[in-house]
Amino acid sequence: MRSLFLPIAAGLALAACATIAPTRTVYVMPKRPSAELVAKVTADAAAQVKRCYRAPNIFGTGRRISTKLAVRYAPDGTIVGVPVVVSQGGVTPENEMFADEMAAAAIESVVRCSPVHLPPELYAMGWSSFELTFSPVLRG
Repeated sequence: MRSLFLPIAAGLALAACATIAPTRTVYVMPKRPSAELVAKVTADAAAQVKRCYRAPNIFGTGRRISTKLAVRYAPDGTIVGVPVVVSQGGVTPENEMFADEMAAAAIESVVRCSPVHLPPELYAMGWSSFELTFSPVLRG
């Protein structure tokens, strides 16, 4: 009797397993933030970082160099990795020797001002990176 019971119990256990539907993980894509929200938050982050900007001691046409950085932030407002130079504008043969120094000043200001205060709901939308452009004022 014992030998008959084990195969039946095993058959019932296998049949029960076969009827269970596999679980599925459903990923919900976050909504994209509106253009207005992106503009506002970028302006807020730029204003925070601007306070930490220390222009290098460069005068003349070197001050015409603008630097665009790609910056990523964690939900707590700290930077993720090192900001990356996306592009530089206003570089000419007479001021290109200052391009690296202007880029370094922009990167240092982002690092110095970390963490920035950004709305936490943006991270729920999957948004954590944007570009900041540094355009120093031309002096003499």
